[in-house]
Amino acid sequence: MLYLGIDIGKFSHSLCLLDETGKKKVFQISADKQGFEKLGQLIQEKLKDNEPLIGMEATGHYFLNIYDFLLRLGISKDNLVLLNPLQVKAFRNTNLRGAKSDDIDATRIAVLLRFGDFQRCNVAIDKLMNLRQLTRLRSELVALNGDIKRKIISVLDRIFPEFPTVFANCFGKTALHLITEYPTPEELASVSLTKLEKIIKKLSKRGLSKNKIAKLHHLANNSVGIKTGVESLKIELEILIARLKMCQEQIKDLETRIAELIKQFPKHVFSIPGIGPSTGASVMAEIGDINNFKSSVKLIAFAGLDPKLKESGRYQGRTPISKRGSKYLRNAIWQSSMVAARVNPMFKKIYQDKRNKGKSHKYAVTATANKMTKVIYSVLKNNRSFKEQIV
Repeated sequence: MLYLGIDIGKFSHSLCLLDETGKKKVFQISADKQGFEKLGQLIQEKLKDNEPLIGMEATGHYFLNIYDFLLRLGISKDNLVLLNPLQVKAFRNTNLRGAKSDDIDATRIAVLLRFGDFQRCNVAIDKLMNLRQLTRLRSELVALNGDIKRKIISVLDRIFPEFPTVFANCFGKTALHLITEYPTPEELASVSLTKLEKIIKKLSKRGLSKNKIAKLHHLANNSVGIKTGVESLKIELEILIARLKMCQEQIKDLETRIAELIKQFPKHVFSIPGIGPSTGASVMAEIGDINNFKSSVKLIAFAGLDPKLKESGRYQGRTPISKRGSKYLRNAIWQSSMVAARVNPMFKKIYQDKRNKGKSHKYAVTATANKMTKVIYSVLKNNRSFKEQIV
């Protein structure tokens, strides 16, 4: 058996070819077509009768190009190993001298493959890769959307601090229109109360009550918003609102594309209470092949929902979750669990039992999320819809 360890770099990769006797050959290739062709020629000419076990760290995004190239070259998925960077680091630290270089790292990866005591990372290919890329992009856009909203509130706190006291949601159609057209309290106050009522009535069927409209008009006339630097704040607000609208349009477009893509996958996970179209798509994209996980405990660890024990002697510290693994899967399960704890009796009982014992909201949701992960594992493993009586 031959083992090929690859230390990934941005511009070049270091490789170590190791045989069963420990004899090794270390060399480098450039991270371009010429370098890839050099590696392909080596595998096809010298290693075609003895396909090596090839390993590399799943760190950053630089590994994707060479991983994809090796798949297209005909290397089987079983012989392509993506290693957890933390495991490689721990193995590297067994070197007492603490030496580190690209060549040494490639050698360490090859030796780790030879020992066989390694764990594979979860990798997405084909349509699953498309789903994972889109769901992760949506997650990032949702986070950006929240960041923009916080910045808009920050501007309002200075320019018109009374505005959020009238609107429970400052980003609804009516509120957003008003701060776009009348960004300062002085501009809003210049509009008569009668005209303001007509504007709001056109914007929304429900609109605001006359009392609230009168309150808004009164606050605009008596605002304590700052008067200096207002022009710059108006420009900032204008740009932030434009960014918010564009971000929301992109999220909506992505959700449409994800909904179309998800039609190619089994629908069982969506039968679980609390899991919606977006969270369900993220769960499926991040987990991939459920057979990669030998048990629900392994899936819980992959989601980073497993406890991180801290104790020594008589000292016993807190046991927070490890937060290692896929943050996207963890967030999707966490959000689904909060919904399930409100709408489903089984999940609600788990949450409430923890709260009744004096545990915090966060602790109770974590317990619910652990149960949710076990349910997801059961549903995917058995390839059938959710049924409380069999979970």
